[in-house]
Amino acid sequence: MFYILVVGFVAFISSSGASDLQTYFNLIDQNHDGKVFSDELFVFFNTFYEEKPDQGTLSLLKAKQIENHIVKKFNQNSTRNYLTLFDLERRFVDLYALQNQFPTFLFNGYEPEQVHLSYTHNIFNEMYVSFVTREHPSSNLRPIVQYCEKNCLAIGETTTYNVDNWHYWIHHIYIKDLEPGMKYNYKLGFIEPDNVTIRHLYSSEHWTFQTSSSLEKQSTEIVYIYGDMGTIMPLGFEVTKSIIEDFNKKKNERANYVVHVGDIAYAGTGGEMEVQTIWDLFMNQIAPIASQIPYMTATGNHEKYYNYTSYKTRFFMPSKTNPTALEKDGNFYFTLETNLVQWIFLSTEHDYTPGSLQRTFLDNFLEEFQQKWQGKQRPWLIIVGHRPMYSSDQATDSGRLQEQIESVLIQNRVDLAVWGHMHCYERTTPVEYNRFTDKEHFSADGKLYQHNATETSPIHLTIGTAGAWINEKWIPKPEWSQTRYQRYGFGKLFLYNRTHLEFHSVSIDKTSSDEDDSFMIIRQF
Repeated sequence: MFYILVVGFVAFISSSGASDLQTYFNLIDQNHDGKVFSDELFVFFNTFYEEKPDQGTLSLLKAKQIENHIVKKFNQNSTRNYLTLFDLERRFVDLYALQNQFPTFLFNGYEPEQVHLSYTHNIFNEMYVSFVTREHPSSNLRPIVQYCEKNCLAIGETTTYNVDNWHYWIHHIYIKDLEPGMKYNYKLGFIEPDNVTIRHLYSSEHWTFQTSSSLEKQSTEIVYIYGDMGTIMPLGFEVTKSIIEDFNKKKNERANYVVHVGDIAYAGTGGEMEVQTIWDLFMNQIAPIASQIPYMTATGNHEKYYNYTSYKTRFFMPSKTNPTALEKDGNFYFTLETNLVQWIFLSTEHDYTPGSLQRTFLDNFLEEFQQKWQGKQRPWLIIVGHRPMYSSDQATDSGRLQEQIESVLIQNRVDLAVWGHMHCYERTTPVEYNRFTDKEHFSADGKLYQHNATETSPIHLTIGTAGAWINEKWIPKPEWSQTRYQRYGFGKLFLYNRTHLEFHSVSIDKTSSDEDDSFMIIRQF
């Protein structure tokens, strides 16, 4: 029955039109004949992305292979060597069908779209939800979320911004007084100024969220982690699809939340412009997963346009929803404490030198962290940011990150540092100041790091493989580079308890000779 509905839905949107997809398609369709060939994709990547296909013979061959793969992947009719708008529409329908949903944004109007969740500083009793509508029902109506049948309502606010003539509406709602470890089904809508009369209420039986359980009741904490995704082209859409499939199929290994380490939608043109349609497509692309589990983000260089206006307005991180005294800069840097992890989200795009607001935040928070956990079995300390501190990618451009921040990581015994920016996968050994350290506690195959928690060296992980153009060149492999490769995919972090952490990379479309990376850290207190 659901298949029949999907087929009918595809027919409907094909006749009614899909403006965001049409706008995006037109960016690629150079001669506007309604067909996108692989050579048009090449032109698109060269004009739209800052990361451009290299002109060398091997790189051009690799680029051609990727472009042909895209056409074949998106075009289920193998006799056709081009894409049409219908192919993109069908991809969205297929994506949402994984959650038994329809992409209602293709209808336009008042339907909630781009639904996504985020944690506040209170992961047990609070949740933040936001969504977009193409129309504002009226200036008097306020957005609501209904999360149980017994008058469980939270009322939010509505905002918008003026970039690229964008004219949709963002609704955001702070939900408080929830029960720890409770799963909630929720509906979104609008309420009259009397805070009683619900004028509109939209529901999806698959809109759910769950607060975090207390440490005593929680088992493994699981996180999807990656950077540099983007929307449909080249393969951000496919990586998103793989994440949703993983979420649905591996029910015993379902992730609790997402950490996206910067370069989110790739809405910038590589020049001064940012296309808001691409932001809308991306937010709808991740909605099937972001409407189920919190989607936490770090800032990348591709969010820079118009002083980060789109990023700052669309996302609601703890530093924006309920900032601490040190979180003074909106969404750009913040902490997130879960049962098993103390996360620190940094912005590599903003000042982190001594005396800056961000550095003051970092130094003061780490001092408080060390005092709080002195002599105790502390949670894992994980730093995330966009530009990598360590990378053997020839084009790496981390600025003064290593000079200014590495000593802070070492002195505070950071367990893991996760980065993006370079469109590759790379994991280091335990490393300090470009030296492979603590060799006696690092296994010969590089799969296990077993150490005393008070004498640890950080492992750095670069995972900018979530869909943006892969076109990297390596320098000769340094001693500290344990594993590196260039394949599209995402990461999955398993935190079993405060002594055992495991990471798996997950590649899409890997060949029989490809091996994904995995490693474990075991620490003793």
